[in-house]
Amino acid sequence: MSPSANSAVAAPSGFVVVGHPDDRRVALFGEALARLGLPPARVIPYVDLLAGRVALPEVVQPGAVVRIESPGKDGATEQALLAAGAEVADQDPEGGYDRITRHELAWLPAERGRILPSRQWYLGLCAELRLVEQQLERCPRHQVMNSPADVAAVFDKRQCHERLSRHGIPVPRSPGPVRSYDGLLARMEQMRCPRVFVKPAHGSSASGVVAYEVGGHRRQATTTVEMVRRDGEVRLYNSRRIRVYREPGEMATLIDMLCRQRVHVEQWLPKAGIDEQTFDLRVLVIAGRARHAVVRMSRGPMTNLHLLNARGNLDAVVARMGVAAWDAARRTCEQATRLFPGSLYAGIDVLITAGYRSHAILEVNAFGDLLPGADQLRDVSRDSRNPDDRMPPVVDR
Repeated sequence: MSPSANSAVAAPSGFVVVGHPDDRRVALFGEALARLGLPPARVIPYVDLLAGRVALPEVVQPGAVVRIESPGKDGATEQALLAAGAEVADQDPEGGYDRITRHELAWLPAERGRILPSRQWYLGLCAELRLVEQQLERCPRHQVMNSPADVAAVFDKRQCHERLSRHGIPVPRSPGPVRSYDGLLARMEQMRCPRVFVKPAHGSSASGVVAYEVGGHRRQATTTVEMVRRDGEVRLYNSRRIRVYREPGEMATLIDMLCRQRVHVEQWLPKAGIDEQTFDLRVLVIAGRARHAVVRMSRGPMTNLHLLNARGNLDAVVARMGVAAWDAARRTCEQATRLFPGSLYAGIDVLITAGYRSHAILEVNAFGDLLPGADQLRDVSRDSRNPDDRMPPVVDR
């Protein structure tokens, strides 16, 4: 953990969590504290901070540990962040992304899974994170588990990808900004890249992700997004059901609408396979060391476990890779997290290529530390042949 005050940090006197009180992540963190014999955390809702009903200097005592949690799926929190984002000028030089006014937002009916302007949501999240940062500056002698600046950087897939690439971390190639379906096709032709992932730049959990591929005259888009025509307009909804669009007009509409949210595009690299399925890895890095890994299996392009994909056998993957290739992938995950020095932990999504000898970082997840059943996973930091590498460093500045 890294202190956000320039003085010695006393022993923790308690935990403060910025998050939604009813969120599963918050509940499981509370259970972890209880198992360690620690008192419950004080939970500060995002909505209360934004509304000014509570301020962190009122609750963060000297020696406290502050944890910023995911906003989660709470409707009131999403509305509050969208409302906050409505007041923020977009500094992106491209601009022109979908926006919704506070008035329109107030009259918007609640619809499960509907994709609302994610760029505006991100601007609201950044406003909330700046508020957290400013308030924490007035709190003496505390620690933060994940800095607001790191959370903001990771939630911008374009910025995160560029930072990784600039520091020599292997990542899929990206054609750069794409604003339309026609623009996507042109960039793919320039790159000579027949398969790409189109990802909302500020999404998570495969929300709005499209795996798009071209083969001769055949084109198709595989996605979690359902398009619904209602009241003369097309609306997008997230779903656990994977859909495949092949009709050119539908694919153009889908990509064009996502581009108005701001997207990140990257090459769709072939994943390694095992047990007649492909896979990637979620590697949890804590205090600079890869500690746990989960194999995410899939028969399609998306491997997220909430899409009803299964966990694979890590021992089988490591045996197939060999010690050198596995050690290289593990170290790359650790190197990636060092680019976000204010974070104690991060979940790294890493792809192992079809030949099992190379790898690439797909995403860095600020809230990627939730691995249910992690107590049953092998500590992968012990896989190193160098005993000195097994000692976690002190992340204290």
